Parts: sequence; structure tokens; C-alpha cells
Amino acid sequence: MFASFCANAQENWRNCNCDTPIYYRICESGKDYQVKCKFLINKPTDKCIDIFCNAENHTKWIYNCIESSILEKDSASGIFRNIIEAPFFMKDREVFVEYKVKHNDDGSITITNICLPDYRPRNDKYERITRLKATYIFTPKGKNSTEVDYFTETGGPANLPDFLLHIFMCKSTMQTIENLNKMY
Repeated sequence: MFASFCANAQENWRNCNCDTPIYYRICESGKDYQVKCKFLINKPTDKCIDIFCNAENHTKWIYNCIESSILEKDSASGIFRNIIEAPFFMKDREVFVEYKVKHNDDGSITITNICLPDYRPRNDKYERITRLKATYIFTPKGKNSTEVDYFTETGGPANLPDFLLHIFMCKSTMQTIENLNKMY
């Protein structure tokens, strides 16, 4: 998949206790987090890939994404910029991400996202996300359904209170899954 910047993560995954099994854990540093889940999207796989790779869609399905643009794109990769709305006491987050699409021998499709922290000069209006790695594996499950295996590592504010950690790890993932299933 990719090298982990969360090598000393706690062994035990915490369950978000929601309809879709979502698990998270915190790195020893208290600043980096991992999330994993498996879920179904009620769409054909090619439609899922289109939703993920089209930056115009990001504000419709990524939790609290308020702005998105594609900066570079070819048939199997690209770079996008997203602005994520943060709670009132924090600056909104800006992230530049390179994505790559790989068609696997078993018929599944893998999208990897890797943060590009220095892709553009920093804008003081936003807090730059500097650590983000994500993998999505899309497996066709019949004509109009796709199973998604999702794993991400991200940097975040250190030592979040439990209620904010729950929003950051659980609610955002669950809302994103719900939003994906509402897309065309």
C-alpha cells in the first residue's frame, strides 16, 4: 500500500459504533490518526471512480469540503486542492492531493491519495494539511454495487477531546459514506 508515518500506532482499533463498521486508532504521537472501513456504494464501479476523480464532486460527498478544484489531470492520475471547513475555533484546512488510479488483475480498482504539503505556497487564511495518505479499493459487487475498502492516515490536531475525535474520525467518515450513496 504505502509506507506508514504512523508506525507506532496503538494496536487496538476503536469502533465508531455506527451502522457502517468504522475503526480508528491514534498514533503514539497523538497527532496522527488512522481510519479503516469497508462499505457498499449503490453504484457501478465506473461511476464510483468518476465521482472520486472529478474534483467538482468533492463538495458533494467529502465531509465539510467547501471548495475543490482539479489542478492537473490525465487518464490515471491528477492533483486536486480541497478546502475543508473546520470548527469555529480553528482555521479551515487546505490540502493538495495527488491521486493515482490503478486497474488490478482481479477486476478491482485502487485509488491512492497522497498529500503534497508544499505543492503551492501557503495561504495564511488556511491551515495546511501536511500529512495525508489514503487508499480506496473498489471491487464490483454485481451490476450496480461496489464494495469499497478504505484506509487513511492523516495528521491532525494533537490530543483532541473525545467528542472532537469522534467527529474527526467517525462522523466525518460516516457522513462521507452517506453522501456517496446519495450521488447520482
